[in-house]
Amino acid sequence: MIDWLLETLIMTTLLMALVLLLRRPVARSFGAHAAYALWLLPAARAVLPVLPGWRPWLIPADASAIARPDALTIGLVSPEAVAALPPEAGTDWGLILLIGWIAGTLVFAGLQRIRYRRFIEATLAQAEPLTRIADIDVLMSPAVHGPMAAGLWQRRILLPTDFQSRYTPEERRLALLHEGAHHDRRDLWANALGLGVLALHWWNPVAHFAWKAFRADQELACDATVLAGADGSARAAYASAILKSATPRTPAAACALNHVSQLKERLGMMKPVFGPVRQLAGGLAVAGAIVLGLAATASGAQPAPPTPPESPRAPQPPAPPAPPEALLTPVIVTTTTTTAPGKPVRIVRTVVQPRDAEPLELDQQAIERDIEAALAEVDAANVEISRDGRQRRVVIHNVNGITDASFAIDAAAIAAEARATAARSIAQTRAEIAADSEMPQDIRDRVLASLDKAIRRMERRSMK
Repeated sequence: MIDWLLETLIMTTLLMALVLLLRRPVARSFGAHAAYALWLLPAARAVLPVLPGWRPWLIPADASAIARPDALTIGLVSPEAVAALPPEAGTDWGLILLIGWIAGTLVFAGLQRIRYRRFIEATLAQAEPLTRIADIDVLMSPAVHGPMAAGLWQRRILLPTDFQSRYTPEERRLALLHEGAHHDRRDLWANALGLGVLALHWWNPVAHFAWKAFRADQELACDATVLAGADGSARAAYASAILKSATPRTPAAACALNHVSQLKERLGMMKPVFGPVRQLAGGLAVAGAIVLGLAATASGAQPAPPTPPESPRAPQPPAPPAPPEALLTPVIVTTTTTTAPGKPVRIVRTVVQPRDAEPLELDQQAIERDIEAALAEVDAANVEISRDGRQRRVVIHNVNGITDASFAIDAAAIAAEARATAARSIAQTRAEIAADSEMPQDIRDRVLASLDKAIRRMERRSMK
């Protein structure tokens, strides 16, 4: 923002100086309208925003810092040279100057506003309405010394109280035409814009000279509008009205018929008469100058450089190995139940589970089902494949404390031996149960039947 503001102030100053040099040659060659139109160039540059992607031809910078860092010379250098300048350090003079510039701008604009308002209030306090032309109020007041136009929204023409006696009818007609032309040409709006530019340049002597020249060119262009097609007598009456309307200092925003400082120049510009061809050529020349001037001084915003590609990320370290699984350990679960005749039967089962697992709990029905399944399918019940591929389950059945039936199967290669061992154990258990006279007959018969069935099944499988 500060860079754009600095560029704008410097570029508008250069364009004002350029117009000051060109205005009189252009007026002599193409007329007052062309000279007045030249002031669009600094005014347009003052409000021209940053143009995205536009590369300025020259930009203001400390040009001498490239060769002599200890010197200070403001000038125009190429953007490449500015990019090579070292960064500044120390006191932020830019911020200090910015605050002072803003304060000066507000004070200048406020003073102009107060002066104009006081003038209008004093004039209207003593004014008497004379007539109304279209939407313009014509008033007479002793506070004004000559005809002038005032007001942006409420348009007025202010006349001195001796207007009817001082001027002839023809002079009065031309004076009213002149002030009405100011309203029709929106010259008072142009004055407001010009004062805004001047407020930004309150510190700049070039801008104050440019303001006076701008106001003079405005009056000359208004004269050319009123005198377009006028004969010699009308021009003479108009010159006489200008001489009679010489006024002292007036508010900058108002348009007086004639200020004493513009008398000689305005009388001199009434003589030339320019044809339509020359006026058209002048308009084209001025339009080209404005476009060229804006293109040469516009502020550009270069697109941001492309984001560099991200540097390749370092390879992620391999994930730590998973902790080893809890070792499997035998857990003996002992449950005592009671048979129908009241004889206790103690059943011991050894299962394999992790060391940190919860203790295994079995109810009586589950134990009885497991006994039947173990006796019926003892080989299938004792074979279980774990994660490491080994068979890790051991089941021990101890019925009434008489015989243990153990099955320890550690690999598939010894499965047959395990079945044979289990069959011998079951056969021995059957013999002992059959010889036990203390066991109730119904239980003994049921157990023996189950053992016989299991022995036959295992024998059949062993033969395969």
